[in-house]
Amino acid sequence: MSNALEQASLIMVPSGYEDGTLGSLKPTDGSGDFTFSRGSDISATRVNADGYIEKGYENLLLQSNSFDTTWTKSAVNVTGGQVGYDGTNNAWLLEAFASTSARVEQPISSNVSTLTIYAKAGTTNWMFLNGGTGGSVYFDLENGVVGAASSQNIDNSITSISNGWYKITSVVSSTTHFRVYPATSNGSLATTGDNIYIQDAMLNQGLVAYPYIETTTAPVAGGILEDMPRLDYSNGSCPALLLEPQRTNLVPHSEYLNIMPKTNCVVTSNSILSPEGVLNASKFEGQGNSNFIRARQVVTLPAAGTYCFSIYVKAGTSINMSIIIANYTATGNTTADFVLTGNGSTTSSDATIELVGNEWYRCSVYPIMDGVDLTGNFYVYVADSSGSLFYSSNGDTLGRSLYFYGMQVEQDATYPTSYIPTYGVSQTRLEDDVDLNPSTAWDSTGN
Repeated sequence: MSNALEQASLIMVPSGYEDGTLGSLKPTDGSGDFTFSRGSDISATRVNADGYIEKGYENLLLQSNSFDTTWTKSAVNVTGGQVGYDGTNNAWLLEAFASTSARVEQPISSNVSTLTIYAKAGTTNWMFLNGGTGGSVYFDLENGVVGAASSQNIDNSITSISNGWYKITSVVSSTTHFRVYPATSNGSLATTGDNIYIQDAMLNQGLVAYPYIETTTAPVAGGILEDMPRLDYSNGSCPALLLEPQRTNLVPHSEYLNIMPKTNCVVTSNSILSPEGVLNASKFEGQGNSNFIRARQVVTLPAAGTYCFSIYVKAGTSINMSIIIANYTATGNTTADFVLTGNGSTTSSDATIELVGNEWYRCSVYPIMDGVDLTGNFYVYVADSSGSLFYSSNGDTLGRSLYFYGMQVEQDATYPTSYIPTYGVSQTRLEDDVDLNPSTAWDSTGN
């Protein structure tokens, strides 16, 4: 092995990368470094060394821990230099000087999002977090309890950190602003003199809170950045450089599946750990004694060509799922049945199933929908125990369940590519390009 290392002209290690560069240990003069670009936003993902899908994410708030700057203050004083949850003096005292909806706020427009802030009780034990039309909720900062919440809220949590500090999260369907209020009690905003401590606000798209990123005058990204080389561990402990063509996920909400029209089932967001390893997968469960348990994703297909549908699925009380793809203007449907045990199986020649870890499978159907201006209807069914029918033959659907995550419809696709998350609008991942030097270059087509 030592002789092989000595003779090698190029040596690279999986940890030797940063945004825009995949470095080499040999040669040592930098001539073996790869320059990498994708040029899109944080829509790309990879499978990391732990076997989980890794994304990019952003803190969309500005001045995330400087509440005396561009944050708007209403009937409150903010005082910095307070002892924080992390042992620094970076926390803030938020105190009402009038009983008129005392708050700090920042306007922010986003689709499905998670609001996060660290908070501690002061003279009052309650706080109120308001994301606008998408939802609002009260929190008890003494007992660590979620209080009254609006019907629009998707999920809320309060987690003890240390020394009376809590991590506060609220998942909402949309936002118009990020508002933090001291409150007198559950359901009642602050009166004069009520105060709480706050630190490190964040708003990221999606159904879970990602690691905090501090911002100043612009949003800041983390995770898989726009030009970061994607060293992908899908095939085991040795990574491969993932180079893919441009693809668009036409599904507007790839993870917030509760927004889909549903038949004879309830959908609960954030029910189980997803292929990301975080709590943002949805549970589909039959309700009542009707035949069909299904959800339908409607996608406008913009042009003639081929399309690929894929979704991550995990067995619940059922191990069987069916996908039916139909449209209003073209003839014929595509149906594929899947069995979610072992390595997974399907009898359809138009489908594939891949075990991706932790009993999750990626089920794909392709190529589909050759037409112009079609409305694609992508139905996902919890199947009966036979694994061949897409409905319950005995009419007993109560309690039948599956878990879903990461729905994707790719345009101009004859095979599925890596997952492209969406949060209210379709999202495009641009082509990966990598250069070794000015005279040698490869892209996702191998050229």
